[in-house]
Amino acid sequence: MSDIADTGREGEPDRSGERKSSSSGSSGVPKMAEGRIVRGTRPHDIAVHERKNWLIHLHYIRKDFETCKVLIGEMLQETEGMCEYAIYVLGLIKRQEGEISDSLELFQRAVTLNPNSSAAVKQVARSLFLLGRHKSALEAYNEALSLSPQEWEILHNMGVCCIYLKDYDQAVERLSEAVSLSPQSQSYVQLGRVHLLRGDLHKATEVYKTAVE
Repeated sequence: MSDIADTGREGEPDRSGERKSSSSGSSGVPKMAEGRIVRGTRPHDIAVHERKNWLIHLHYIRKDFETCKVLIGEMLQETEGMCEYAIYVLGLIKRQEGEISDSLELFQRAVTLNPNSSAAVKQVARSLFLLGRHKSALEAYNEALSLSPQEWEILHNMGVCCIYLKDYDQAVERLSEAVSLSPQSQSYVQLGRVHLLRGDLHKATEVYKTAVE
């Protein structure tokens, strides 16, 4: 399912920052607020947890998933399952291992811990899309858009969901918004695809010409 955009190379984690702009050439996950591990945690324990988050990050980007999962298990035990970052990364790993339903449950847990995390909501939507639940994915992307307005990736993916739902008018609207924010080639490809599905070869040709100009 390569139609869906993911500017973060499967959401590669950045322990210390929000997802970065795709124009920067790198990626990230939701910011791990220090007080979000467990409310009332002692400063010393927070420092320990932050170091373990960093280790989780390092092993994830090295694709050492087995070690990463061991560290995540330790972190979740120490925090009584309240570490958003560990849950989020485990969701990424599960999805890459083909366990899409498990990844969805994990991302939903991350959203429960931090409802304002647009990155976590986007990952919920992505897993829903991969499960073929396009209407639910669209609803989740709409929620993500309310948290992070004017984001190209979300608008693009909403457009793709609309294509699968055969709501071509909405698909054109969302994809047009996406390219107006950031003229990404994959959005032009999907926009041209919609026009072809509607039988409008002229508009599809115009879109593809604009994409290569």
